[in-house]
Amino acid sequence: MGLDMYLHARCYISTYNDKNKAQLDAINAAIPGRGEITFNQLIGEAAYWRKDNHIHKWFVDNVQDGKDDCGTYYVDRAKLAELRDVCREVLADHSKAKTLLPTRDGFFFGGTDYDDWYFGDLEYTVERLEKILKDPALEKCDFYYQASW
Repeated sequence: MGLDMYLHARCYISTYNDKNKAQLDAINAAIPGRGEITFNQLIGEAAYWRKDNHIHKWFVDNVQDGKDDCGTYYVDRAKLAELRDVCREVLADHSKAKTLLPTRDGFFFGGTDYDDWYFGDLEYTVERLEKILKDPALEKCDFYYQASW
């Protein structure tokens, strides 16, 4: 058990492209008893964190209106850029960690020290968010955050 955190990308697939339509038709045909369901969206894991309670706290405070309920929350690209920028700022000046990205204790939430693990998590977060924000293939995707423990 522990704090598992996911950022999922949900990308709409247009059926106006013959290749996409053929692929989606094949998927739809492969699911028995599907009725009138049509698949036109891909959902993938854009980022995954484990026991990074400081990142989770940021999402709770800045995306979830303070609700820590294991729900799924839409995260716009501006918020992703904001998190990336906060992580960069803390990486540039470690003394800002307790103020800008404080840790949060909790049952199975992991450590609360500002150590190599903490800063390594920030490096990972910057790396993942950079890729998400720069990749043209993800420009029209929607992003959702969810945590569970």
